[in-house]
Amino acid sequence: MTKKDIILGAGEVYMMDFTGDEIPADSVIETDENNVGHTSGGASFEYKPETYDVVNSYGQTVKRLITKEECIFKTGILSWSLDKIRLLTPARIENPVGGKERRLIFGGAQKLTNVLIRFVHTKDDGLKIRLTMIANAGNGFTMDFKGDQETVVDAELTAISFIKDFLASIVEELTPPTEPEQEPEETEGEEL
Repeated sequence: MTKKDIILGAGEVYMMDFTGDEIPADSVIETDENNVGHTSGGASFEYKPETYDVVNSYGQTVKRLITKEECIFKTGILSWSLDKIRLLTPARIENPVGGKERRLIFGGAQKLTNVLIRFVHTKDDGLKIRLTMIANAGNGFTMDFKGDQETVVDAELTAISFIKDFLASIVEELTPPTEPEQEPEETEGEEL
């Protein structure tokens, strides 16, 4: 099994519930509401294929096939948000009557939440690299409460094949995005 890590460095992480059948536009994903806020320890994307070797009677590999692919995204979430932590579990949020607290309740659910993950890294030239995947947090998460250190939610999300022939994508901008052309404003009273 081959293992390749791509360390993504500094960037913005966006997470949202996903039930659709295609990846939404960047402007739909990359909103303040979907931004997890501050992260800690960077982010990494791991691609792990499993292969099967076809070997002839002389012991030589004549063909290699990929039998399984796994994409894993890891990051440390520093900003506290029950809504974002809920995406890492099948837990539910309850707001008891009176509104003085919110509760994240674990237990009873059997289906993991499908999450669209978007990581956006801005290069020195201002162009962006976008990693996108549909995933579940099947390995859960870890929260360490340490005396003099910030609490980080270490999350690991594994891609699922929710959209046909898609586990993850990495898109690199080669030129700045173009602004949509605006139609010229009409001026009243002018006739040609």
